[in-house]
Amino acid sequence: MKLSRLGMILVAIAVLVAPFSARAQQDSGALTGVVTDTSGAIVPGATVTITNNDTGFTSTSKSDSGGVYTFSPLRIGVYSVTASAPSFESTKQENVTIQVQERLSVNIALKPGAVTETVTVTTAPPLLQTESGSVGQVMTAQTINHVPLNGRNWVYIAQLSTGTDPSNGSRGGGKGDFEANGQRAEQNNFILDGVDNNVNVVDFANGASYVVQPPPDALSEFKVQTSDYSAEFGHSAGAVVNATIKSGTNEIHGDAWEYLRNTVLDAKNFNALTNPNYHENQFGATLGFPILKNKLFFFGDTQANRIIFGNTQTLTVPTPLMRQGNFSVLLSPSLTGAAQPIYLYEPNKQNGQLLQCNGQQNVFCSSQIDKVAQNLLNLYPMPNANGGKTFNNYIVNANDSDNTFQWDTRMDWNATNSDQTFARFSYYHEPGNYLPPLGPILDGGGFGNDGNIINLGENFVLSETHVFTPTLSNEFRFGYNYLHDGYVQPNANTDIAATLGLGGIPYGPDFPQNGGLPNVSIGGVSSFGSTTFYVTDEHENVFQILDNVTKVAGNHTLHFGVNFQSVRFSTLQPPYPRGTYSFNGTYTSNLNAAFTGYGVADFLADQNNFAQISNEFQNGDAHWYRAGYFQDDWRVNNKLTVNLGLRYDYYQPYKDVGGYQASYYVTGAEGPGFGQATYEIPEQQKSFPINSLFTNLLAKDNISLQYVSNPALINAQKTNFAPRIGVSYAIDENDVVRAGFGIFYGGLESTGYYPNLGENYPFQFTDTFPAPNCVANNCPSISDPAYGGVSLENGFTTQLAEGLANFISTPALRGSDQNTKTPYTEDYNLSFEHQFNPNLAMTLSYVGDVSRHLQVFPDPNNPFALTNPSINSQIYRPFPDFGGTAYTSYEGESNYNSLQAKLQKRMSHGLNFLASYTWSHALDDAPPPLGSTGDGGYRNNNLLPIPYDYSNSPFDVRQRFTF
Repeated sequence: MKLSRLGMILVAIAVLVAPFSARAQQDSGALTGVVTDTSGAIVPGATVTITNNDTGFTSTSKSDSGGVYTFSPLRIGVYSVTASAPSFESTKQENVTIQVQERLSVNIALKPGAVTETVTVTTAPPLLQTESGSVGQVMTAQTINHVPLNGRNWVYIAQLSTGTDPSNGSRGGGKGDFEANGQRAEQNNFILDGVDNNVNVVDFANGASYVVQPPPDALSEFKVQTSDYSAEFGHSAGAVVNATIKSGTNEIHGDAWEYLRNTVLDAKNFNALTNPNYHENQFGATLGFPILKNKLFFFGDTQANRIIFGNTQTLTVPTPLMRQGNFSVLLSPSLTGAAQPIYLYEPNKQNGQLLQCNGQQNVFCSSQIDKVAQNLLNLYPMPNANGGKTFNNYIVNANDSDNTFQWDTRMDWNATNSDQTFARFSYYHEPGNYLPPLGPILDGGGFGNDGNIINLGENFVLSETHVFTPTLSNEFRFGYNYLHDGYVQPNANTDIAATLGLGGIPYGPDFPQNGGLPNVSIGGVSSFGSTTFYVTDEHENVFQILDNVTKVAGNHTLHFGVNFQSVRFSTLQPPYPRGTYSFNGTYTSNLNAAFTGYGVADFLADQNNFAQISNEFQNGDAHWYRAGYFQDDWRVNNKLTVNLGLRYDYYQPYKDVGGYQASYYVTGAEGPGFGQATYEIPEQQKSFPINSLFTNLLAKDNISLQYVSNPALINAQKTNFAPRIGVSYAIDENDVVRAGFGIFYGGLESTGYYPNLGENYPFQFTDTFPAPNCVANNCPSISDPAYGGVSLENGFTTQLAEGLANFISTPALRGSDQNTKTPYTEDYNLSFEHQFNPNLAMTLSYVGDVSRHLQVFPDPNNPFALTNPSINSQIYRPFPDFGGTAYTSYEGESNYNSLQAKLQKRMSHGLNFLASYTWSHALDDAPPPLGSTGDGGYRNNNLLPIPYDYSNSPFDVRQRFTF
């Protein structure tokens, strides 16, 4: 851990010396019930004592005038419950398992007799859920440890719950992301030991929606809540994945493991020359023990995973003769795959003069070849496939790596029967490395699968619970969540471009980690150079204070709480920091004839058709999430329980801490070639230089420039009140009916970097250099000094010397609705549960929801007319001097309806199982944002790029069965 972050944690811990009167119970449960005699008459004033079997913790309460007793909150675990009263024998109920976020009902019957006699009941309480109207599923330690898991990622087990579905290609789809009841996968809320464990950086470069992932053996259990859960939970509108790490007990316990996979039994890919390597060695251990019996306990775990996997790619490289300037092979359709021979023409002339040297067709003379281009072409590996053809002629098997080292440590202290404290720290580090397919110099990798992968996560929690009286308790909880992720290209810290003769490629203090080559697209062969949108470097720091109180008042269990989160995240992801070049065959072609021109020939002649370059700028964003709630779990009588809750959520719009962001919004009518808008910049950057080129474009297109006092530039919605209601009615001892309704706000969904307001000019921008149109006998490229001089030798030398901000052209705009409308979902369910016996129960549910104000990304600057593809549609944009825009609006809608059924057997006689079935129907007009990483792809657990998620499609009917 960095010293600065450790210091921040220690300062926050010091806050504990101040008095707080609250508690958060996301990772706890509750126990309630009624004490009666054997005739069913209530027994008020009975003494009820609970004892944790593992830690020896005890607590005592009394039944009220209605015979009701309640213990809330309770750490999850196995308890025994003893009730006694004058003139009655004591009754002890054993094997009472309190699960996360469970409100368990255990009724106790006292038999008349001597108080010194004790009746012990060893049968576990029934499975029936009779105290809550929510929909969810607890995954016990047995389930977590016994389900086969590729990579031992327990998050996948959440997909065994009803109403869930694998997220097809979402940002974290390769590490377990799922959709719950039709919600976007990014709307799920991951909680670990009661504190935030969510990824808040813009592009999820770590490949997951959570920061740390403890090994399965370290988990006590976790619960997936998908609908109508308690008002204690906010943050987002999808599922709540609520996990708890084990604690130490009075007994020493632990385990060790090693899992091994290798290439021996793997089948060879159809396009591979050899069988790609795959070697995985995953090993670790857990250990828990008492330091002071019944008082102080330790638990720790560690795990490492070492993966080497072959990555087979098929590429196209230049033939040996092409490297010499000889393109005669293009005259052979059998080798090129073209329908006719391809003829080359003298570069730039466009006068119909065929390219030849000493009578040889399609051959350059040595004086026509650019030496830098030829040297770069010779860095390509030689063809090794496809029998001399000019395409798909190189296959490479690279051995890439994905290594993980992680650990968790937890201390629990039962200071007294009135005070419980625990602290836990988790560390997760998963660096990866992709070998460049064209070699360490020429590179040629793609976004997300090139160079070094950064993924370092840390999570900390400190909790103190104090019981003032048997009916009043409080807990203060502090959480810290840190993530550093990103991608770094090979040669990031080496000015390698200059050593190869490439000039004008920025490197130095103003362009950190910008070593490598420009991204060069060459028609006819695979592109070379470092990938675009590299370096990607993201950080997040989330500080959280949870502050809640629990009060038992008769048959009401009241919860009050607040949640404060300071969310800070920074992003460095310039689109084209080393520049891009395009050699597309224009200059060796005859524009009036087909089957002419070749990109490699253009490259050897250094005839560049298009270039672009971005500045390098890092955004540091910050905002607050504040929430408060009230929850009343009201046991009306022995059959009826009502859950009433109200939550308030405030999602502050993010701001750049330095004011380095801008936004635009439309203020008047729009049409082809006309519009009216406002462009806003925070006042704190009023002195930031803006080139007159940009202000002139604004004025020309009727866009007013304003400096405003609101650093976020958009206004928050302050009316996010979310009522929740649940009803549970026990028809008889074997049947219960439950129903629930609630409103859930989802204002913390990350939508990627592309619509981020920090991407606007003058802070982040891209300069483009297109070639002029060709005319007869004159077809100049941008390598010509008269048209930019962006040649291989000169690059962007002129532009860098004069300042990149002086070369903007048709800039893109980012904007947002001025007033935020927080996305929200209305959830509802009706469920029937039948218990066949105390260990086997069936649940049948209707679950539905509707969502409003989902974030969508229209383009207000789209052309307002359909045009012939050969006509430039730019003039039909409302703001014709600007390009397409990334604009955030809150107009999306969706709805979801489903039938959900499950059959669950608790472990008995050596068998337990969970079988679930979901039939669902989803409609929406708001697919998730596409391409926010620049290429529309995200990493999965093997570090491979995958397409974005459109599974929540405009019309989506699914059936899913799991067992």
